[in-house]
Amino acid sequence: MPYVERQLSEQPRQPERVRLPNLSFGIYLPKEFITNQQIEQWGIKTQSGKLLTASDIQKKIGIERRFIAGPNESVIDMGIRAALAAGNLEDIYAVFASTSYPIGKNVSREIGRHLQIEPKFHLDIHAACSGFVRGLAYMHEREEEFQGKKVLFVASEKYSHTLADLRKPEGIITDSSMAQVIFSDGATAMVFTYGKDIRVLAHKSKKLPKESENYIRMPIDRLLMTSPFLEESVPCSTNGLLQQDGPKVFETVLSNVPDLNREVIEELGITSFDRNLTIPHQASGRMLTGLAKKMSEYNMFFDIDDGNFSSASIPKAFARAIKEGKIQRGYKILLSGFGAGLYASSAIVELG
Repeated sequence: MPYVERQLSEQPRQPERVRLPNLSFGIYLPKEFITNQQIEQWGIKTQSGKLLTASDIQKKIGIERRFIAGPNESVIDMGIRAALAAGNLEDIYAVFASTSYPIGKNVSREIGRHLQIEPKFHLDIHAACSGFVRGLAYMHEREEEFQGKKVLFVASEKYSHTLADLRKPEGIITDSSMAQVIFSDGATAMVFTYGKDIRVLAHKSKKLPKESENYIRMPIDRLLMTSPFLEESVPCSTNGLLQQDGPKVFETVLSNVPDLNREVIEELGITSFDRNLTIPHQASGRMLTGLAKKMSEYNMFFDIDDGNFSSASIPKAFARAIKEGKIQRGYKILLSGFGAGLYASSAIVELG
């Protein structure tokens, strides 16, 4: 496997492994990262003319560091490292790969090939921050095919090359340039038998109001999408970089996502989530705090210190919650994805 040997020879950060008896996760974070203290040293001024300080970032965003993949480190490389950390890769029936930006290669096929897996099924999912939950919903919609089958699900994201660089002398920070303070590169892999180790009990997905779809624009080249893939479309940016209207995204998510989550819960007739967990997309500390207030009856899990990993954020938080002993077998977990599109996908899963 020359490609893997070449890429994986670079002394990466040691991946993290988290396991329940038959459910395993691998988390890979790149070697390089930027701290709040480093950003403060850049001397960036906010729109009010105030210096952006480390404490301001921590207080408003809740993120302490953001990880940056190397220039030659692709979502395939990071996905392979996460999958190897998860282990338990024998007899895989299906490989799913969620990644926001298509790269001209089918990521699920390439990860399977380099791991010497020959799955009967593979699929790329391009649904930005909702990608992981959208993939679980896909399995739920086709339970007859996946029931009792072993799945490798990799969420691998590389955003750093699409973000405006605050170190450049344009000066005053905007909502779009603030993205560099929020997003991280990295991958999470999850290995499980569908219907046994984890089962989707209910799901709902929806486009948020039509006028909101342009609140986030991304430099996505659809010509680089390779079959088979599932896409939830995101408007293309006008300057080759990620563009967003942070306040409007915040308002729209808080006005729509809590109700969507309640609809999924009510569909199952669940009246209490006090012993279980809600794991939303880890967008920012401010967004998580806002959702927690809007959904105060639910036990919400935060895993935001290392940044927003787009579709890799929910499985990463899932793994961390297991590691911290907050999730046990038999628990029902509400997973809530939302983001560019503006598109939201929520699901309730049960651990076997």
